Amino acid sequence: MLEELLALDIEVFRAINSHRSGFWDWFFSIFSAHITIGIVVALITFYVMYKKIWKYWYLYILVIALCFLLADRISVICFKDVFCRLRPSHALSDAVTVKLKHYHYLIYDNKGGLYGFVSSHAANTFTIITSMILIMRKEKVKIFYCLLILWGLLTGISRVYCGYHYPGDVLCGALLGIVLGFVVFAIYNAVAIKLNLKEKSKNQ
Repeated sequence: MLEELLALDIEVFRAINSHRSGFWDWFFSIFSAHITIGIVVALITFYVMYKKIWKYWYLYILVIALCFLLADRISVICFKDVFCRLRPSHALSDAVTVKLKHYHYLIYDNKGGLYGFVSSHAANTFTIITSMILIMRKEKVKIFYCLLILWGLLTGISRVYCGYHYPGDVLCGALLGIVLGFVVFAIYNAVAIKLNLKEKSKNQ
């Protein structure tokens, strides 16, 4: 069963990774770039601050920092370093890799790190998406939720298209991120309740 799933994972990877075009190379390289993730996260954080309470700006910064800390470290220590599954760029001779460098040109045949299960990009992205959707759950901002999910999906697809992860790496990374998003939200909620209680006691 496991061998069949792994074979299917490789087959789907090849189906996505083998369809090349100059436009999609640029498009998915942009979504896969660290700087793009940084810009999107900054925009998300400012929007949440705007919709919630500005005076607690440090709380939302801490949420984002905690998302990255948990997702990045757990995806590496508990998964990459344990399962040691080679990235397709290292395991498959026909894998095509593409990476955006300094927003001036594309680099091909850059293999990246050795291990790829799970995708840290997917884990980081979906931890942020899940925690922010939960934080904003009482706000009527459906377009915000849709944009977050679209960003997560495009980031995940980009990691396969760019040759650095199998679809299974991305899917499991996203599931890990969703779980961690609930953990981060629980921590946020506990701190927010204490802050509100402090505010109430000061006003009495």
